[in-house]
Amino acid sequence: MNTILRFKLNNTNLREILFLIGIFLLVIIPKGGFKIAGIPLTWSYLYLGLLFFLAIFIILNKYRFHINSKHYMCYLATLPFVFYFSIHLLIFGYEGTFGNLIALYVSFVFLPFLFFIVLGSFLAKIDSNYIEKLLSKAVFLISVYGLLLFVYKQVTGSFLEIPYFTVNASDLGELARSKFNQRGSVSKLISTYNNGNIFGVCTLMLFPVFYKNTTSKIKIFLVILALILTLSRTVWIGLLFYFLIIYRNELLKLTKVYLAGGLLLFFIGSIIMTRYFQYGSLEGFILDSNFGGRILQIREVNGISLFGSKVYDAIEEIVYLSIFKQFGIVGLVLFCISFFAPAYLFLQTKNNTYVYFLGIITYLFVCLSDGCMLLIPTLAFFYFICTMTFIRQDRA
Repeated sequence: MNTILRFKLNNTNLREILFLIGIFLLVIIPKGGFKIAGIPLTWSYLYLGLLFFLAIFIILNKYRFHINSKHYMCYLATLPFVFYFSIHLLIFGYEGTFGNLIALYVSFVFLPFLFFIVLGSFLAKIDSNYIEKLLSKAVFLISVYGLLLFVYKQVTGSFLEIPYFTVNASDLGELARSKFNQRGSVSKLISTYNNGNIFGVCTLMLFPVFYKNTTSKIKIFLVILALILTLSRTVWIGLLFYFLIIYRNELLKLTKVYLAGGLLLFFIGSIIMTRYFQYGSLEGFILDSNFGGRILQIREVNGISLFGSKVYDAIEEIVYLSIFKQFGIVGLVLFCISFFAPAYLFLQTKNNTYVYFLGIITYLFVCLSDGCMLLIPTLAFFYFICTMTFIRQDRA
C-alpha cells in the first residue's frame, strides 16, 4: 500500500516559513549579497523589501489592516526627525556617497514603516515561543561560527570568505583591509557580520532573548566568549550593562557574573592581548585615553548649535554626539524622541514583553559609544525588537 505524504501549507505554516527565511537572511548571513554603483544590496534587505510588497498586496486585496496602537505611536515618533533631517539636507547640503544617503533613508524611513506599520500584525500572528526559540538558535549558531572563524583567521592568517553568502561579493578580500577588524596582529571576532562591532552590537540586542531561552551554561559561555572576542570595548560595556539591569536586585548573582567575566577577560588578555595586541596589554586597551579615536569626535564639538550648520556626511560611532554635531540641539531632541519612544511607551503601558525591552535599552546605551547605526543590519534588529516589545501572546 502506497503512502502519500501531504503537507498542508496553511497560513500558520506560511508565516513561520517566511519568518524562518527572514532569520536566516537577517541574522545568520546578513552581509551576503552584491553591490550596484557602490550601493550594497544584501539578500536580507532585499527580502525585507519583498515582504513589504507582499504585505502591501495582501492589504490592498483585503481592504482592511490592523495596526497595533503602540506600534502606530512608535512610528509617529519617528516622523519629526525624518522631516527635520530632510529639510536640513536641503538647506545645508550633503557631503558623502550616494550609498550613504540611501542608507540614511532606508534606516530612518523605510525600516520603521516596515516593522511598525506593515509587519507588526504579521509578527503578532506567529507563536512567540517559536520566534524566541528560533532567535536563540540563530544567536548560538552565529556565535559558534564566529568562534570557528576567529580561530581559523589566527591559524591561517586569512578569513574564510564565501562571496554572495558570508560576505558581499564586492567586499571579497576587504575584511582585513577596510573593515577595521585588526587589533594589532589579532583580528576581531566578526562571524558573518564582516565587522566585530556590528556583530557585537547586533548580538547584544538579541542576547536577552537567547539568555532567557537557554538553559545550557556551555551555550551561554560560548556566546559570551564570542562577544568578548569581538575585542570591542563597546560590546564589553554593553554586556556589563545588560547583566547590571537583570541582576540589579541580586547582588550575589551580579558579583558572580562580573567575577566570572573578569577572570575570562583576564585569561584572554594574558594569552592574546599581551603578546599580539597593539596596546600591549589588556589594561592598556581598556584605559586607552584615545578610546579608539572617539576622543577626536568629542574634541570636534565647537560650541552649542540650535539647528546645526554642518553639511551632513555620516553618523559616526558616538551616535548622540554625532547627531548633535550634524543637526544641532533640535535634531538631537527629535532623534531621541524617535529612538526612545518605544522605551517610554513600555514604561507607561502594560502587557508588553520585557525581554525585548532589555534589548532596546541595551542598544540605546551602547549608542553612547558605538551604535553602528547605519550599518546593515543594525537598525533592522532595533526596529524588530521594538516591534516585538509590544506583541504579547498568552502562553500556556
